[in-house]
Amino acid sequence: MNCFLPKSFKFKQAKDLIRIGKDNDGGYLISKKDLLKSDFLLSLGIYDDWSFEKDFIKKNKIPVHAYDASLNYKFLIKLKISIIDKVKKIFSYKNFFKGKNVHFRKFIGINNNKEGFCTLSSVLKDLEFKAIFLKIDIEGSEYRILDSIISNHQKLSGLVIEFHDCDINLSKIKCFIKNFNLKLVHIHANNHGLFDLDKKIPLVLELTFSQYCELNDQLDLPHPLDMKNDKNREEINLEFLK
Repeated sequence: MNCFLPKSFKFKQAKDLIRIGKDNDGGYLISKKDLLKSDFLLSLGIYDDWSFEKDFIKKNKIPVHAYDASLNYKFLIKLKISIIDKVKKIFSYKNFFKGKNVHFRKFIGINNNKEGFCTLSSVLKDLEFKAIFLKIDIEGSEYRILDSIISNHQKLSGLVIEFHDCDINLSKIKCFIKNFNLKLVHIHANNHGLFDLDKKIPLVLELTFSQYCELNDQLDLPHPLDMKNDKNREEINLEFLK
């Protein structure tokens, strides 16, 4: 399936893209240089998959803070997987989130006085690290924190972010790309999401931004390291309008 993005989305790809996280859904392409220069990993939205975080710190042993109010032991027990897989998942969670790797049971996005909510600005304000890699997959709430990401760009070594409902939010994404100081270095369409047959726009996009990478004049989409998020569905091939 071929889909199209405005020409303003066209970018120069990073020369040193590597895949971090598991195969198919849960893995992302980021700059190796950004990874190695990072001194902290801030992950917003993990659901039942921390393979990105686990893979990241195998290559650079830095602290990880993850935010997701939906994840707890009760949630893991209710997953529709085998008993053996549930036990493995629970032990994996317990073994990973300890010491410097902390899971906060909070949603990031809305400034609300209820327990379980906080803003990205408040989180970044309390962090003294100088090169934070930021991973975001928060199912639509990403639009609430774009201004905070832009205003805190000097603290970031890199960003991978999943945008949802792209057909009705394309102008917001375009504005973010224009105003964010880090370089857009990769785009992948998530084929778990639907696509608009009329507009030919994928509804879910994964965008990677870099602080430190070198750029390649050649644009390769899909990149050889890209994988279908859903291996049983057709890949979405991206083209840019002229």
